[in-house]
Amino acid sequence: MAILTGAMPVGVHAACSATAPGTGTTVTCSGANVPSVVAAAGSTNVTINLDSTATGSYVLTSTPTPFSVDTSSAITNNGILSMSGNGTGVANRGAVLLGVNNGNTLTNAATGVVSTTGAYNDGMAANGNNNTLVNNGTITTTGNNAYGMTAAWGQSNPGASGNQIVNTGTVTTSGNNARAASLLGGNGTITNSGTLTSNGRDAPAVYMQGNNDTLVNSGTIQTTGTATSGGSVDAVVSNTLGSSFTATITNQAGGRIISNNGVGVRSTNGATTITNAGLIQGGGGTAIQGGNGNVTLILQTGSQIVGVANGGAGTNTVTLQGTGTASNAFTNFQSLTMAGADWTWAGTGTFSTALVQSGTLNLTGTLGTTTASVVATVNAGATLQANASNLPLSVTDNGLVRFQQDGAGTYTGTIGGAGAVEKTGAGTLTVAPAAPGGNTYAGGTTITQGTLSVAADNALGASSGALTFNGGTLQLGSAFDLASSRAVSITSNNGTIDTQGFNTTMTQGITGAGALTKLGSGTLTLNGANGYAGGTNVDAGTLVVGDGTSASAALGGGGPVMIASGATLGGYGSVTGNVTNDGTISVANALASLASGATGNFQINGNLTNAGVVQLGGSGVGNTLTVAGNYVGQNATIALNTTLAGDGAPSDRLIVSGGTASGTSTLKVTNVGGAGAQTVADGIQVVQAANGATTTAGAFTLSGGSISAGAFTYFLAKGGAANGNDWYLRNTIPPKPQPPIAQPGQPTPPPVSVTPAEGTPESIVEAIADAGTGGSPAPIYRPEVPLYAEASAVARQLGLLQIDTFHDRQGEQGLLSENGPMPASWARVWGGNSNIAQKGDVAPSFDGTVWGMQVGQDLYADTTAGGHRNHYGFLLGFSRAVGDVNGFALAQPDLGVGTLQINSYNLGGYWTHIGPGGWYTDAVAMGSALTMRTHSNGNVSGSTDGNAFTGSVEAGFPVALGHGLTLEPQAQFVWQWLSLGKFNDGVSDVTWNNGNTFLGRLGARLQYAFDSNGVSWKPYLRVNVLRSFGSDDKTTFGGATTIGTQVGQTAGQIGAGLVAQLTKRGSVYATVSYLTNLGGEHQRTITGNAGMRWAW
Repeated sequence: MAILTGAMPVGVHAACSATAPGTGTTVTCSGANVPSVVAAAGSTNVTINLDSTATGSYVLTSTPTPFSVDTSSAITNNGILSMSGNGTGVANRGAVLLGVNNGNTLTNAATGVVSTTGAYNDGMAANGNNNTLVNNGTITTTGNNAYGMTAAWGQSNPGASGNQIVNTGTVTTSGNNARAASLLGGNGTITNSGTLTSNGRDAPAVYMQGNNDTLVNSGTIQTTGTATSGGSVDAVVSNTLGSSFTATITNQAGGRIISNNGVGVRSTNGATTITNAGLIQGGGGTAIQGGNGNVTLILQTGSQIVGVANGGAGTNTVTLQGTGTASNAFTNFQSLTMAGADWTWAGTGTFSTALVQSGTLNLTGTLGTTTASVVATVNAGATLQANASNLPLSVTDNGLVRFQQDGAGTYTGTIGGAGAVEKTGAGTLTVAPAAPGGNTYAGGTTITQGTLSVAADNALGASSGALTFNGGTLQLGSAFDLASSRAVSITSNNGTIDTQGFNTTMTQGITGAGALTKLGSGTLTLNGANGYAGGTNVDAGTLVVGDGTSASAALGGGGPVMIASGATLGGYGSVTGNVTNDGTISVANALASLASGATGNFQINGNLTNAGVVQLGGSGVGNTLTVAGNYVGQNATIALNTTLAGDGAPSDRLIVSGGTASGTSTLKVTNVGGAGAQTVADGIQVVQAANGATTTAGAFTLSGGSISAGAFTYFLAKGGAANGNDWYLRNTIPPKPQPPIAQPGQPTPPPVSVTPAEGTPESIVEAIADAGTGGSPAPIYRPEVPLYAEASAVARQLGLLQIDTFHDRQGEQGLLSENGPMPASWARVWGGNSNIAQKGDVAPSFDGTVWGMQVGQDLYADTTAGGHRNHYGFLLGFSRAVGDVNGFALAQPDLGVGTLQINSYNLGGYWTHIGPGGWYTDAVAMGSALTMRTHSNGNVSGSTDGNAFTGSVEAGFPVALGHGLTLEPQAQFVWQWLSLGKFNDGVSDVTWNNGNTFLGRLGARLQYAFDSNGVSWKPYLRVNVLRSFGSDDKTTFGGATTIGTQVGQTAGQIGAGLVAQLTKRGSVYATVSYLTNLGGEHQRTITGNAGMRWAW
């Protein structure tokens, strides 16, 4: 090649030679062994082109800069160039392509290959200002401190400014501190869309030093070497030198900044802005390391950071833009700004403030060392999403705070601002603000998924904030009421209120298109006009529609209402829509929570299908349930309170208005204050068919078939005088009507049949069939009425049989021959059967066994000089009557009504006087303690105690007839006083008013006496006429109805006896007798008696 020397004119083309081209010269080199071309010092606008055929190998020691230009010039390499050899230091190094001063452009084209071996042996370099180094090909250096591309070459011009390094190719360095790209000086830029790799020890791939330098990377920047103590193998190092200097690092989408053993990006001293849309990865656990200056880290869509981002000692911020996920740790950053569309924060942080300017920040990691160390702000239109454990404890919410709670969690922080809160996730979030004033956010609360649990209204923010159910559940953590100013609505996704065991009242109405479900054992009271349209499910606890102050409350949306088993709906308000009840509908004060309230009405403006319980009965009488549709009972129960008295007595009622009552429902009636009284008209209304409503046969039955109060038994009957579809409680049987009178010439009309009212028990059906023609209605007394009415007569009979006569007790006056103290003892037993029937209101009768035992002791006996003997003694005894009682009950005469048992414990004293001719007088006074036990055929058991006193005076005068015969006329007078104690048998109080009764007896005893085998025998026959009289017995039921039973009869008695004196001291005796009435009270009594006497 020719060598040109001297200055060259502008635009002159020169041959490729070692001759230094001058200003304006263009040199093109090609072929092998291209010589070194170094532009003349001070030259400008020199262009050196090496085409793709150009090759050259150079030695640093002889040719340190094979191709160089001075100022505002250019070098473009398309060939293959290499240089070997070692420089001796920073100030004595070599470079294949070099721009000496300012404004130069050095380009290693796509086909260009530049390689060096040896220390301080660079690929491309510039040493002035505003130079541009471009690599589109391949640059490789092997040697310590051998850089691939460097501006402010060799640090001979560290204040250089405006240099540009652009790499779209591959730069690889291998050697200690061998940088792939090095930018010294300010206002420079490194732009990489290719690959910058450093493989040596302490060798960063990119190094920037100066003020306002910029790295823009969309390619790969990587270090693979290791670091010595104090050294660095960071992928990117930005050393701004001065604390006021700045640097910018942008890792664009697709960009990769990787250090295998060091930090991905390191900044020192001044402020650095790092923008990442690609990958920044550290190999030593740290991806980004700040220095003493401030670090602004901007994460954009596509950002990946592998390793810790450490902001260093400055005031450092992180800004999120676009979308993405941050899952690494961020330390020594003080503030976070969300300025993108959608970011998930899955990492950890040390922020003290967090600002969500736009979009959604999904916080699944932590922002601060603790949630208490972070203050978060959410701007209007922005969303902060977190769970309870991640959300900062202080949030100013002017947008939306969304709790994504998939498990259980509790948030104790405070949320203020103008924004809203939403609950999502299937878990339970407990919001329990520690601040005394609770949360103050004003934008309302939406529960979309899972459960939101609160223990105070202010946990839901300002009272003006709305509560919206969008598929989730509000759970009460205590008993509190929602603020009346808080609007409540339900979307089409429905909503649930779980009261747990607490009670709450909502005065505002609930609106919306969705359905409400009530959970929890507590009570939810809705006192507003609720217009939500999706229906209501009462799955647990109690839903009250209107308390005693809010009868206008309503479920007015028209949706179906479902009441689950064990749950309750009720109140004073109304429901619009069809109701299906598998639990309980409680009306007004029938609800436990409203028990102190007045009676009232609950209205169902739809159909009621009742498979559970309608609880009408509360703390009073008069509650009503109105069904303005059809009522269908499915083996249901209607429990109601009724004052069981006469016609029109107060009662709770089911009112069916305009529809039809059908199916099967049992009325369970509780008597409240009713003492029982006879119904003579319709009775007591319990079901009303209003406005043309109808009721089917058998739609209602009475629990147990009947119910009793006072003296009466009530049954359920359909139909009244004015409406055949009403249902009543009645306690009378109407008489059969008079048959029609046959007209002359007409056949005799058939008898009029009386059809029992529907629902009538079988016993009443029989009574109706047996009813007479005309007359008054027959009262339906309960079975216990004749049972108790008969007790007085049986108790008195026990007293009479226990005293009986002198001969029944002591045998015969001839046996009483002793004198002195304690002269003799005696004992007897007796028993038999008695049938008693009395007249009166219920004509009671008793048929059973009577028996007793008695012992006596003569305390003293004496004999006067005239032959008169006196015996003074006492007696103890026990007797019992037990048997069946019949009487007029359930409108049937002589109906078996139950069993009666009376026990009598007796203590008495006697004085017997025997005259010289054998005549005697006997006086006895006996007190009795009584116990009574009853059990009726109506399965009612009763018991009470009582007392009785019986006094008897008796006399006999024997007349000897001869031949051992003696006729003894006798007379006896008995007075009885009886008191049976008041008791309550579970139906009513029962009291007796028993007057004094008297018995007179006149009779005769015919005795025959003979001796045989040393025994004195005295058989006898006797006959008596007895007359009893006294006040009628009165038995009162419930203090209202008194049943009278007549007392008095004339009776005849026959009997026989035998007295045998076996020894001087001992004797035995026995009697049998039969008594029957001759008039008055019916009686048949057969008794036997056996006794003995022993003289001491």
